[in-house]
Amino acid sequence: MKIKGEFLTTGIGSLPYIDAVKGIEDILGGFDIPFWPQLPKRGFKENMYVQFAHGLPSLVIDEKNRKIHIDTTRDLSEALGRLFEAYISEDYDAFGLAKDFAEGFYAFLDMAKDSKADCVKGHVTGPVSFGLGVVDEKGKAIIYNDTLKEALVKLLEIKAAWQIDRLKGVSKNIIIFIDEPYLTSFGSSFVSIERQDILLMLNAMIDKIHSKGALSGIHCCGNTDWSLLAETGVDIINFDAYAYAEGLSLYPNEITGFLKRGGALAWGIVPTSESALKETGEGLFARLSSEINKLQKKNIPRDLLISHSLLTPSCGMGTLSMDLTEDIIKKLSVVARLAKDKFAQ
Repeated sequence: MKIKGEFLTTGIGSLPYIDAVKGIEDILGGFDIPFWPQLPKRGFKENMYVQFAHGLPSLVIDEKNRKIHIDTTRDLSEALGRLFEAYISEDYDAFGLAKDFAEGFYAFLDMAKDSKADCVKGHVTGPVSFGLGVVDEKGKAIIYNDTLKEALVKLLEIKAAWQIDRLKGVSKNIIIFIDEPYLTSFGSSFVSIERQDILLMLNAMIDKIHSKGALSGIHCCGNTDWSLLAETGVDIINFDAYAYAEGLSLYPNEITGFLKRGGALAWGIVPTSESALKETGEGLFARLSSEINKLQKKNIPRDLLISHSLLTPSCGMGTLSMDLTEDIIKKLSVVARLAKDKFAQ
């Protein structure tokens, strides 16, 4: 699969809509690559960790206090057995996204099937962020429990594969983003995970996505070691180009290698904060052009930067107001139009 076009737009995942239908109407009308929306304002079940947690053994969801944990005092063996058996047999239905946890996914399948979209996007919380964001009954992140770490990676692989199978009813071309906000903490004293462990977890998910004929992306909305992402087998690196583009320029050799093997950069050029209100689409395009020029000066080939680029908001928009979200989408469209006009090959 190859993305057809340059500077195509897509979204990260979350939107502030309560009405899934309204949200998907705006997605289909506002983005080149439509995506199904996470709708966290509908309730705690649409939180990015809760949404993908169904299937973990001894899962406890406390909606009232908006907390989630794994109770390791219980016997985990039976639930683990079911999970691993489903993974091996590729019988994923029991571990798919439940409708009351992902209203936007089911509405998207229904509404987008007649859209004739050339490509559509799904997403799944990444194993590093999921493993650090979900804890046991003592408050310890489950990524430090080897048994649960293996289980969570398998579960997230299943969630990605299950999505792809259903999204094929909308388009034969599918992208799955792995959302990894916690990668900003890699290398800090707060996160003691080895680089090789992160690569193994991410590549396991990427390989599963590829095995289903889809493209993979990794979204990280802050600074991280971008050479780590370039070292994976991922197809798309999505980064906050509004606030953190300079960090990418620290790894010119790795980014060049990534682009030369067919990888693409998804520039999160429109800020998902009130900073967007003081920006114009034209100003954001000028910012994008400046960042491309800076990478070119680092000897990253300009033709690769132009031909291997997508555009997105800098992060998800689930906590924003409707007015701000609509403003961001409009400004993203302006940046895309200018980029397509001025950078067209």
